[in-house]
Amino acid sequence: MQQTAAASVLLGQGYQGAVYRVETDDGPVIVKKVIGRGLLRSLRRAMLRREHAVYQRLAGVNGVPGCRGLLGGEELVLDYVPGPSLREADRPLADRGRFFDELLAIIQAVHAAGVAHGDLKRKDNILVGPGGHPVLIDFGTAVAMPPGAGAWRRWLFRQVARIDLNAWVKLKYQRQDMPMDPGDLQYYRPSWLERTARLVRRTWRKLTLRSHRRDRRR
Repeated sequence: MQQTAAASVLLGQGYQGAVYRVETDDGPVIVKKVIGRGLLRSLRRAMLRREHAVYQRLAGVNGVPGCRGLLGGEELVLDYVPGPSLREADRPLADRGRFFDELLAIIQAVHAAGVAHGDLKRKDNILVGPGGHPVLIDFGTAVAMPPGAGAWRRWLFRQVARIDLNAWVKLKYQRQDMPMDPGDLQYYRPSWLERTARLVRRTWRKLTLRSHRRDRRR
């Protein structure tokens, strides 16, 4: 990858490091780069290696950016896909039904490759790519199930895969004044992890609300 004289553009920073758009002789690419020092840097380097392994498993899956390699163990290079995230899209989807049908097909293909994304509730992780087609990005928290995986890994993979499908249903019908398609009900089955998280959130809200009411009465 030969970088041109054009400056890199910082797109953002997250728990793994910094994300840049970099101009090369072959066109723009996305580079996820480790930052920080000491133990934190070592942890981020390990996370980036893990994400690189996930992208290798997903090579050739439609709707997932291609991976060009891991440079020096600290720079993950991905194909650049133009288009806003689902959160940033400033207008309604041209064909919402088609978009979510294609998104479901991508999610299922990712699962078939032995990877569950785990963070599809964040609209930033879904791009509205060229032609209005969906693209999945950011597999930093993904769970992979390699051949011969043990019982714990298989269970975790199933749970996270269910979280992916539940997120798809929620996004499809979010703020939409329409009944749920009966065929989509099969994809909405809250996982044990989600049920536990929901219980914790509800309990926390009740406790904080009671505390707020007591403070107001004083």
